[in-house]
Amino acid sequence: MIRAFYSAGSGLTSSQAAMDNVANNLANVNTAGYKKQNAGFSELLYSGMDAGANALRVGNGVRATAGASNFSRGTLQITENKLDFALESDGFFAVLTKDGSVNYTRDGSFKVSVEDNGNYLVTANGDYVLDKNGAKIALGESDLREKIGVYGFPNPHGLASSGGNLFKATETSGSAASMEGKIRSGCLELSNVELTGEMSDLITIQRSFQVNAQMVKTADEIENIINNLR
Repeated sequence: MIRAFYSAGSGLTSSQAAMDNVANNLANVNTAGYKKQNAGFSELLYSGMDAGANALRVGNGVRATAGASNFSRGTLQITENKLDFALESDGFFAVLTKDGSVNYTRDGSFKVSVEDNGNYLVTANGDYVLDKNGAKIALGESDLREKIGVYGFPNPHGLASSGGNLFKATETSGSAASMEGKIRSGCLELSNVELTGEMSDLITIQRSFQVNAQMVKTADEIENIINNLR
């Protein structure tokens, strides 16, 4: 019965992680440029019950792993705000965060930072938006669409979420490279989270959680029966 506790316990932990992932997606259903996060799972090591080539192998449950982002494009919403930009192509906007690192996003709801040496294009969090050369963008008379940089990756699915609707490059994603992107002003790309799909996933996860919880309860009852045998 100890194995039942381990397997069901890992199932409960993984189901909870999946529910947390769905909750995060639902919380960002109205976040511009947000990309749905898919939960990931992997099997734990199998145990051999006996020796030999045909040994019976028994699983030990499952564990949650780092999920992958769904980079399908969201629908465009017209805002008529001159500082709102949406990508109608692949790629990402590059931003310089407060810790000095460069991150990437599809959220084009930008603002203006008024500073002593000029006015700069920034995100809602105050991070500097970068141009094609990786430099801060100073506001002027020219069209901002011509200044804003668009960056692509050999494997965008290898990007790691860094929080705040931002992604960072990894060895799996490869290095960022400036690319020709199609930017539309006065628009925002909406989140690609589908509410109905997330609710359906939530129901499935809840049922999995209930099954694993029942397994723990049943294993505990059997243990009590065995311990009370005379």
